[in-house]
Amino acid sequence: MLAKRSGDSPAAKAAGPLAENWWTLLVLASSAGDTALLRAARPALRGIVARTGEVALLSVQRGNRSFTVLREESTQSLRAGGWVGRSSPMHCTASGRALLFDSGDELVEALTEEDLRMPIFAPAAPRTLDELLERLHAERSMGYAMASEEVEIGLTSVGVPIRDHTGELTAVINISGPTSRLIGRIDESVRRLRVAATAIENALKQP
Repeated sequence: MLAKRSGDSPAAKAAGPLAENWWTLLVLASSAGDTALLRAARPALRGIVARTGEVALLSVQRGNRSFTVLREESTQSLRAGGWVGRSSPMHCTASGRALLFDSGDELVEALTEEDLRMPIFAPAAPRTLDELLERLHAERSMGYAMASEEVEIGLTSVGVPIRDHTGELTAVINISGPTSRLIGRIDESVRRLRVAATAIENALKQP
């Protein structure tokens, strides 16, 4: 089950239990749109796996977390994590930061301040709000997010946003894999992700 973000919702003003309760209600209210998103995304994820050999995932925002709702497996023996139903911090994951692309700095702070106070996840993870915002602003201008050695040592992930027919950011499609395989293929991964994101967006426009 998925949910769309809303800048006017309580989740857009705070994170924590209140936000989670709001998002639970929104999840239950949006199942029809969710089905369309999953149906549109599945062939796109399969195409990415076929062309890159890496795990492909679809994530949405749920409160102050990136929530994995769809995953297509790689045939590689060494694969990345990110199973369906897993929630991850937004400040140190490619899916999380891409989901923050349309969020102002104050909202970013509200959604990440709790995690930024936690012990560092991996050596390259942002340690402060200023460091996070600098990284986020740069990624926003490029149109994709990349997290390498941030949430887990040895893991690299690249994420691209997906928008609905109104232009609202509704989900993120990303590739995850071992840094040793993926770090030299970032440009290729971004190109493939953008093609897949466009295919999903076009499918969502169909009646």
